[in-house]
Amino acid sequence: MRRHCSPCFSSTATMPFRIVIMLVLLGALGACQPANNDDESSVDLTPSNDLSAFVPTDLQRGEILATVQGVFDALAGDADKLSAVMMPDVTMRSNSIEEDGTVASSTSTVEGLRDRIISSGSTMVERMFDSQVMVSGPIATVWTPYDFYTDGEFSHCGIDVVTLLHTQEGWRIMSLDWSRQQPPDCQLHPDGPPQGS
Repeated sequence: MRRHCSPCFSSTATMPFRIVIMLVLLGALGACQPANNDDESSVDLTPSNDLSAFVPTDLQRGEILATVQGVFDALAGDADKLSAVMMPDVTMRSNSIEEDGTVASSTSTVEGLRDRIISSGSTMVERMFDSQVMVSGPIATVWTPYDFYTDGEFSHCGIDVVTLLHTQEGWRIMSLDWSRQQPPDCQLHPDGPPQGS
């Protein structure tokens, strides 16, 4: 008696190969099914705006803002304070938008700023307020509005963006960038003009 075989399984030599192919296809289909992770912990890869992990302690915030304040103290006439709060290779950049819409940017060094403070003969007052401080390990950033006065006269205002590194000597400024603007494009200190203005 002769049996009739399906054409797809007509040869016993190819049968193991076809079984392997079917098992691979079934395995692939199983991989496409949603995983049941009820008992497994999974990582949530959705973006988050939660920055609470980077909020500094009160001690860190105080030390960081005191370091930034050291630059303002230097501007007021204590030029030697710069070396106590800045890294020797700090980068500093002033940025403004000209009337024609082009961006003007200039850089300075610690030595250049020190020379400017000493030779200016002017009283410079810079005040920060509403400062946002973030810390991650040895790195900190400060984003803060400021206003600036020269010899009691308002000059400009804007935003200071400061990056600091925690060293063995404490927090030191690695970079300082600022925008130079005029109201209403920037805010003045909520306490009004500084004393003597």
